[in-house]
Amino acid sequence: MKKRLCRQELYDLVWSTPMKTLAAQFGISDVGLKKTCSRAEIPSPDRGYWAKREAGKEMPKMPLPKRPPGMNHEVLIGRGNSWYCEPAYQLSDPPPVPPKFSEPIEEVRLRIAQAIGKLSVRQKVMNWHPVIDHLLKADEQRREQQRLVSYMASWHGPEFDSPIERRRLRILNTLFFAAGKMNGRPSMSNPEPGRSNQEPRSVHVSFYDQHVGIALEQPGHPRRAGQFGPKSSSSNQDSKLCLSILDGTRSEAAVATWLDNEDSKIESHVTDIAVQLVLTAEVLYRNNAVRRYEWLVERRSELEEKERQRKIEAERAEQARRRQIEQARIDRLLKDAAAFQRANEIRKYVKALRSLHDVREIAAAEKFDRWSKWALAQADRLDPSVGGTFLASLQDEEDAGNLVGDSIR
Repeated sequence: MKKRLCRQELYDLVWSTPMKTLAAQFGISDVGLKKTCSRAEIPSPDRGYWAKREAGKEMPKMPLPKRPPGMNHEVLIGRGNSWYCEPAYQLSDPPPVPPKFSEPIEEVRLRIAQAIGKLSVRQKVMNWHPVIDHLLKADEQRREQQRLVSYMASWHGPEFDSPIERRRLRILNTLFFAAGKMNGRPSMSNPEPGRSNQEPRSVHVSFYDQHVGIALEQPGHPRRAGQFGPKSSSSNQDSKLCLSILDGTRSEAAVATWLDNEDSKIESHVTDIAVQLVLTAEVLYRNNAVRRYEWLVERRSELEEKERQRKIEAERAEQARRRQIEQARIDRLLKDAAAFQRANEIRKYVKALRSLHDVREIAAAEKFDRWSKWALAQADRLDPSVGGTFLASLQDEEDAGNLVGDSIR
């Protein structure tokens, strides 16, 4: 069973209870709990911490760092440990609480700027980011295939030899390394060597569960959101570029845009771009948190309405059950009254026959006695008052009513 805790709650627990004891309470291993804390950037006690405390040594706690931009402030603990496997919201769950963000967004921006520092795009790159390096190695394979197979030269040569493409890569390289300082994980699609007519590469950076798209293109050569390439036919070093940060991997909505102009190029804004790139992840997280809260409020309202309707239907069913029981008792009463009346008519009939006929012959007297005993026995059998059989009927009615109620519920 998964449990949801905020970072502060989990931090307080791991510094107040030994990891093995706490993990057992959550139904997971201490290794799994430690990994959960690590993913949420929650420091946990080192080995020997609790032994030293028991020995009376004063042990300081490592402070809880501020939540990184884009990280969820809540932690899921349990098997799967994924928000996508989270159980559906139930009415028995606590009412949703509106999200609160203790750190103003401008303070987050300043924190990001301090962590990233001053950036510059170098003309000569000494160290390519692994994601881009992978693309360049694929380009080397194309170049080698082009050299070996002459007919490939015109349709599937290297993708990144033109000045504009190299410039794109240099800008992205700087942004990728900057994003890595704030736990950003860049991603770019990579066409397989030797294949033509492939889709342009999509570019995005993931900050935990938030994915920010980047569109880097030439004005007048629009591409789909979050994509750049294929290689430009332009060889002009001064070709203009437009860089947009998008609020998602498949979104076309630009959060911010920078365009080359006569006064400055995109490279001169690379620090601001990197800060906005990371900040967008935090903005996306906050927007998603608000949307989730609104969805939970709506979901709880729907569940409460369903529960209200269920209670109304249950009350109607209970009233119908009671009417059914009451009608059954009335029917039984009328039936017993009719049986009582028939039984008394039989007794009156036997008594009248006995008084009207003077049975003198012994044989006839014996026959009449046998017949009268049989007739009176039939009257007793029909009479619900004999032996209290009407009380047993009442119990049968109550049992039948209970069975009806159980079937309704």
